[in-house]
Parts: sequence; C-alpha cells; structure tokens
Amino acid sequence: MATLDHRHHRHHRAPTYPAAPSWCYGTPGLARSQQLAALALGDTDRRRMAERALLYCLADPVQLGQLTDRSLCHGVGGLLRVVQRVATDAEEPGAFTARLPHLAERFLSADSPAKAGFLEGAAGAALAFQSAEVRAVPLGNWDACLLLT
Repeated sequence: MATLDHRHHRHHRAPTYPAAPSWCYGTPGLARSQQLAALALGDTDRRRMAERALLYCLADPVQLGQLTDRSLCHGVGGLLRVVQRVATDAEEPGAFTARLPHLAERFLSADSPAKAGFLEGAAGAALAFQSAEVRAVPLGNWDACLLLT
C-alpha cells in the first residue's frame, strides 16, 4: 500500500477562514467561555485574551458577513447577546457597547427566521434584540441555557 507524502499536499490546501461569528461555534461563543473561565479563576491574562479575540472578530467584515439571519444559534441575534454579556464583565465595557448600534443595524437588516422557535427562530431573535441599546443591561437570565451567564 502506498504512503501519501503529506509534505507534498500541504501546499495545495485551500485557505482557511474563521468560522461564522455565531454563538454556537466560532469566536464569540469561545471568547465568552474563556472570559467566564478567566473570571472564575481570577486569570486576568486569559480574560484580556478572550475579550481581544472577540474585538478582532467584531472588526472583521469577512466574519460578520457570514451571518445572514437574526437567529440565536447561527445568526446576528446570538452574536448580539454574546457581545452584551461580554460587555457586562469586560475590563473595558465601552469597547463592546460601542459596537451594539452597528450590530443592531445588522440584526434589523438580516433575514427574519422563518421558524418560531428559540435557537433558530423568531422567539430567540426577539429575546436577543430586547437589550440592544448601548447603555442597556441584558434583561433576564434567559440565556443561562446558552451558558452565557
């Protein structure tokens, strides 16, 4: 049986791009998880790394362009809620709250979910949008099931 030479194939890989910046995968959900772990451990460096990763993600139009609907799981709604939660515990909350107006615009211009459900539907999208103002505190702990609190 012939063995593949992996060095030869390495040069022919397609470029990789970051995953969509959604709650369920990609930078936002991971950044919030790392931020919460850092807070629990008192690890300032980990917290700063997590917050910086989310800020880079929010500044990347390629990543943001992958979100096309308002849903929690794969859409702008989930990103909006993650940013709200990260801001409540961030070293510099204003770095995140300043991005809420842009995210709210993206949310409103995105497609409404066709379903009525929580993760991929209109109910979750509506919950995510309820605290979208810059100075708003995220209302309720409905997102505890998403492990954001």
